[in-house]
Amino acid sequence: MKKLLILIASFPFVINAQEAKKNKSNKAVSIGFSFSPDYAYRTLKNNDGSSSSELKIDSRNEREKGKFGFTTGLNLNARLSKKFELQTGVLYSDKGYRIPKKTTNYSPRPSEPTQLKYQTSFNYLDIPLKLNFISESGHVKFVVGAGLTANFLLNESETVTLIYADGSEKELCQSYGFYNKFNLSSVISAGVEFKLMENIFLRTEPTFRYGLLKIVDNPVPAYLWTVVTAYLWSVGLNMGIYYKFK
Repeated sequence: MKKLLILIASFPFVINAQEAKKNKSNKAVSIGFSFSPDYAYRTLKNNDGSSSSELKIDSRNEREKGKFGFTTGLNLNARLSKKFELQTGVLYSDKGYRIPKKTTNYSPRPSEPTQLKYQTSFNYLDIPLKLNFISESGHVKFVVGAGLTANFLLNESETVTLIYADGSEKELCQSYGFYNKFNLSSVISAGVEFKLMENIFLRTEPTFRYGLLKIVDNPVPAYLWTVVTAYLWSVGLNMGIYYKFK
């Protein structure tokens, strides 16, 4: 009888210890590497509201297309509870847009190009801060997240590729230098997580990123004769492999 009373008396302490151990395990930290092949493009905005700027936007929307970019780097995840996780990291991203190959007005002489194509690229150092909601179903975890990313412009370039009649190509690259050095992007994602080993898991998340700030202020240099700015965005499949520290 005495042993039974001791067992009953100690039961709440055992339950509390188990709960504390469970909560501690839920607050694990994980670090990993991710890579996302992206489709990148931009949304144009009329800075001065003029009809000439609207014509410029229409013309650019007809000529310019999206380009393939990427986002990659290291991520740090901190589990706040069983359901929530805070994610940050240091990433490198390539965004932009392009003008597909088009025929020039030059005569097809060997010394003159017969076709041209353009690509505008923006390379950023990204610092994300994202809150993830995690729901478990068997061996699979569903992850939904949203947050903000600070984008620090490392470099930007416009590459013109000259294509000649004999099939040879020549690239000309220039940088304007007037683009804003800082941007802020919203990010949303939804995907799944699979356990590979005891402390290693794989996470796959379709991810959408949209720039909240314009890439260039008004006015831009007069020789570009435009007051049209752009907001960069990208959509991709973010894949990461992580190691969880107990």
